[in-house]
Amino acid sequence: GSLSLYDYFTPYDQQSLLSNDKDVSSGGVLLLPDQPGAHPHLLVQAGKEGRIYLVDRDQMTSNPLSPALPEHYCSGCSSDPQIVQESSFTTGSIFGGPAYWDNNVYFWGVGDLLRSIPLSNGKLNYSAMTMNSATIGYPAPTPAISSNGVQPGSAILWAIDASASGKNGPAVLNAIDASNVSNLLWTSSQAANGRDQAGVAVKYAVPTIANGKVYVGSSTEVDVYGLLPNVTLPNPVLSITKTHAGNFTQGQQGAFYTLTVANAANASATSSPVTVTETLPAGLAL
Repeated sequence: GSLSLYDYFTPYDQQSLLSNDKDVSSGGVLLLPDQPGAHPHLLVQAGKEGRIYLVDRDQMTSNPLSPALPEHYCSGCSSDPQIVQESSFTTGSIFGGPAYWDNNVYFWGVGDLLRSIPLSNGKLNYSAMTMNSATIGYPAPTPAISSNGVQPGSAILWAIDASASGKNGPAVLNAIDASNVSNLLWTSSQAANGRDQAGVAVKYAVPTIANGKVYVGSSTEVDVYGLLPNVTLPNPVLSITKTHAGNFTQGQQGAFYTLTVANAANASATSSPVTVTETLPAGLAL
């Protein structure tokens, strides 16, 4: 009825990581669905260094050639046999965990871009990695995914920008297209008059999605986001009012007009020329 240590993994350079405050312990572990190839059972993780490890979770402590020989820490090694793949680059420091959806793994490090990395034949395909264009400061988000299965276009990556924590600033919830992370769908800071503003940011908060709603914990409240009810908005109306006539040059007459748009907030972002036609008195020509 009690928990006991069953297995663990330590990088060969753990002492160097520890000495430079780059330890792996700041990042959470994600267990992946079974993968093809020689290492079907994998976990993926990154820590303060931002190095992404893909680890065989069936071979964390024992040498497959000598099962009785423990390999908790490979002293004097230059690599780890438990690591199936290690990124050649580093993300920003990770103080949360990655997310998974439809054979893609998502990482968002401190001061770094959101990275979407597909899995291919049991390994992370970094050559097909895509990124967004926005960085977020410490502690960076732990993303969460909502979707209608793997239906294209249905997956949303939710991420909380808590970089204002400790500064009495609001948390900002971001909704991003999980199939195209460069497509920002919505943020809680975009509506006018702070309509969707969350409470004061708190570190390490992770959005929770249930029953069509997204829950964001802050240091002052729990904010619940959902779809707004369908509302029929009035169409924009253009009205033209002649303010006064005036002489432009000798022998010519003209007039000044005021154009007013009612319900302008509901107008689409398009433009077209407006032509004003006025019947002139007999004998007067412009």
